[in-house]
Amino acid sequence: MISTSFIVYFIAIILLTFTMVFVSHLLNPKVPKRTNNEPFESGIVGQGSTDIRWNINYFLVAISFVIFDIEAVFLYVWSIVVMEAGWHGFFITSFFIFILLIALLYEIKQGAFLWGEKMQPKNNQNQFSKET
Repeated sequence: MISTSFIVYFIAIILLTFTMVFVSHLLNPKVPKRTNNEPFESGIVGQGSTDIRWNINYFLVAISFVIFDIEAVFLYVWSIVVMEAGWHGFFITSFFIFILLIALLYEIKQGAFLWGEKMQPKNNQNQFSKET
């Protein structure tokens, strides 16, 4: 049976959601202005082009952070139940850490964390020059 407190909580969430959408609709300016269509962030008016070429290493570091952050969450949960998990849980967690260590070593080998250095092509020939 569903408890009364859950029903009250669910109704309160629905009412709060609809109230926020309705108030947002009321406060939204109806008259389109030129300044309404400009990008605006943190009080700074944007200048120049928004087509920025991000270095691929930025995304590799971001993905690595997410992966190892999730690892920290899993290890925190494991540390809470370490006594109940026993040796089987220890070996499973050790295998999990080993796989992530292999992934980290692979990223280091591929140069994912080399920010200031330019990667050299594998062959010594310039890829844009034509050989005759």
